[in-house]
Amino acid sequence: METKNKKVLQYLLSMLLLLIPLSALGFEDNLKLLVWEGYTPKKHVEQFENEMEIKYGRRVKLYITYAGSVDDFYDAIREKSFDLVTISHHTIKDDRFDYIKKKLIISFDLKNIKNHVNVIPLLKMASYHSHKGEVYGIPVANGPYGLAYNTSVFKQAPKSWKIFWDPAYKNKYVIGAHEYLYNINITALAMGYPRNDINNFDTLNNKKFRTKLRQLTLNSHSLWTGVDKPEDLLGMSFATSWGDSLSSLKRKGEIWKMADPVEGTMWWIDEYALTQALVEKPFIKKIAEEWINKSLSPAFQVDHLIREVGIYPVVTNIVDKLTDDEKNRVQISSLPGDFTDKRILQNTYSQRDRNGLKLLWDEAMKGITLKGKNE
Repeated sequence: METKNKKVLQYLLSMLLLLIPLSALGFEDNLKLLVWEGYTPKKHVEQFENEMEIKYGRRVKLYITYAGSVDDFYDAIREKSFDLVTISHHTIKDDRFDYIKKKLIISFDLKNIKNHVNVIPLLKMASYHSHKGEVYGIPVANGPYGLAYNTSVFKQAPKSWKIFWDPAYKNKYVIGAHEYLYNINITALAMGYPRNDINNFDTLNNKKFRTKLRQLTLNSHSLWTGVDKPEDLLGMSFATSWGDSLSSLKRKGEIWKMADPVEGTMWWIDEYALTQALVEKPFIKKIAEEWINKSLSPAFQVDHLIREVGIYPVVTNIVDKLTDDEKNRVQISSLPGDFTDKRILQNTYSQRDRNGLKLLWDEAMKGITLKGKNE
């Protein structure tokens, strides 16, 4: 009789657990993110956590770490320190990382990302993030490593990257400290190298180019890290910029815009990737895909990415939500643009080229701190 009563009690307790949300008992499911700053705004994160608790009856918490450079991701992913990461399109199959072949990232279950249907068609199954019919990267935003200029200094936009070497603007511009590939690219473009050569170490490894790259660092006022912030650009004449700081600068009283250099502008696509840490965590994997789905929603793409951050969307179902000025700026009707014309999609590098170009950048940065002062 006692055994029977015990079984009945156990059954009732198990039924009670099914009825009571785990969150009420203090349980919490953690999704660990390593992302570029700007992709996890507090308002949207809190809203998402509440939505997941209502939907699944489980308390979900996003733990967010911001990356400072592309080099922050590889070891963190390999060590299973994070579940969800944002990585640039050109690094997924980079020889140095080769995330897919090394099984460091896993493919998506697209049925959990219903907003994926609205992604720009060219970006859905792009070669740089797909393998054997599986998708390993979901774009969240795209944009330029651009030439941003202060409209109080320039009544008309600078027409060329060459302005960075104009002696009149020494100590009046800022550049990205860790964006050596992009900085090398724009230097090569300014020097008139063909686009096929702006990524080639053997071509660029010459005294004239090294001198030009060194001038770029020496003549800068300072160097920003990770993403450009308004305090990095405030009071400057122009800068290299992802575009993240332009909206904030406007609120601080400075109107900055992106120029359209005649040589073209380097372009990036940031993508979400699921790490190998999720292989044995199916529920957290689903939560990660839910977050990506939210990031592809019109509210996130328009209200946050376009209007708050100032970068470019990756979905097409937002035209009716944009002002005429916004349509003109992001060119939504022609996204993702012609990557052979004005927008130059960043290259996927061989290990030799990447290592060689990094050596050129280290040489150019010799004796320079992140504040841009000589040691």
